[in-house]
Amino acid sequence: MRLALLGMSHETNTFSRVPATYDRFSIHRGHEIVQQFGESHTTNAGFLEIGERPDVDVVPLMFASTGPIGTITSDAFERIVGELLDLLRDNGPWDGVLLSLHGAAVSERRPDADGEITARVRDLVGPDVPVGMTLDLHGNVTQKMIANTTVATFYRSNPHLDPRPRALECAELIVRTINGEIRPVQALEMPPVVINIVKQFTGEEPMASVIRDCETAIQRQGILTASVAEGYPYSDVEEMGMSFLAVADGDESAARDAVRWMARRAWGMREQFVVDTPSPEEALRQAMAEDEGPVVLMDVGDNIGGGSSADSTVILAAAQRLGVTSFLQSLYDPEAVAHCVESGVGSEVTLDVGGKTDDMHGSPVRVTGRVRAMTDGLYEDPNPTHGGWRYYDGGTTVVLETTDGHTLLLTSERTGNTTREQMYSAGIMPERFKIVVAKGVVSPRPAYQPIASRIILVNSPGVTTSDLSFFTYHRRRVPLYPFEEDAAY
Repeated sequence: MRLALLGMSHETNTFSRVPATYDRFSIHRGHEIVQQFGESHTTNAGFLEIGERPDVDVVPLMFASTGPIGTITSDAFERIVGELLDLLRDNGPWDGVLLSLHGAAVSERRPDADGEITARVRDLVGPDVPVGMTLDLHGNVTQKMIANTTVATFYRSNPHLDPRPRALECAELIVRTINGEIRPVQALEMPPVVINIVKQFTGEEPMASVIRDCETAIQRQGILTASVAEGYPYSDVEEMGMSFLAVADGDESAARDAVRWMARRAWGMREQFVVDTPSPEEALRQAMAEDEGPVVLMDVGDNIGGGSSADSTVILAAAQRLGVTSFLQSLYDPEAVAHCVESGVGSEVTLDVGGKTDDMHGSPVRVTGRVRAMTDGLYEDPNPTHGGWRYYDGGTTVVLETTDGHTLLLTSERTGNTTREQMYSAGIMPERFKIVVAKGVVSPRPAYQPIASRIILVNSPGVTTSDLSFFTYHRRRVPLYPFEEDAAY
């Protein structure tokens, strides 16, 4: 049994001003996929795992990915998808196909980029070859994606600690389909509701109940698997919002009943999906009032995992104004890194840091401090992390200790705060600080929740702000709750 493994993963923030050009994608081909992902906790690892069975041969073809940024250019989309299809065509025939996608990809001419990939794959392999697809929990799932696949599974945890088992589940169902043991039918339900990013942690309500409902639906007679997608509110597309999927064994009515049951129960909780979060100043005052640290401030407006700039200075500037000390945060600033490298370790520098990508994440902040250390920015975390990634590259990295009592980790590549190894590799012990800023909403939790005395979500401005009224949408559905409170389902 030969299964093709291929895909393109991109979470597109259509409000970001950083386009996803071809050169921004990291592309792995053939055995490179095994080397990069085989021992990780990613979707690709789960697909590869099914190949350990003696009767299954998984053939890794190509996987392209880049961090969440702006819209994929038409050139990048067509070049990448063109090569994916060429490899699929030239290395066939196939008994099945495994697609490693995200679910919230948008290209300039293809708003439903993931759906377009599934359609082109289906056209190439024909109607009889089973196609499996695993998506991120933040997918804006479309009928086109489901119509062109045989089985789809979505992550069920946020932070995303289960990509590998969800992909393995998908692959197992594809193998069973090929063997004639099951006949999957899928049903997708898309109630008109958006869940705010700050309410998407699956370890707390309301999402904890939504996930429990999904697990309950899986136990229904005839149901093979079920999924819920939280949606991604920073992609301005028609299908933006929550969606629910049920996969039944040959029984379309069972799939439809299960998926509508899940959707109706979530719709009844819709008021819990809207929330207020404190401003940077309020959050810092709350953190300073705590007896013990570290208090971790989640910088929602600079959520790197959601396509933000990684160089927001809003919280840093507020910390300066309030006289906050024992303060740690990272900043993407290749210009500042180059200045510090030129000055050398131990030197004192005065420079403007951060706020250089756009005008949505604060202005550059003037700091004076000592260059304490420099690294190549390479680090590794073999433990489960958000998304399952293991190897990281922040580019040339500098530790700057300022006269304000702040420690800044300056990076030359956009890198999220999803593992403490980012800090340890530069000689920084985040446990020793009173306040630690983590740029994200949920993705930093596996790293920082174990050491945090308290976690505070901060309503900072930016391209991933929790205040969705900040954005002007052109493509979304109308009505859509909470934008239109009279939306009905």
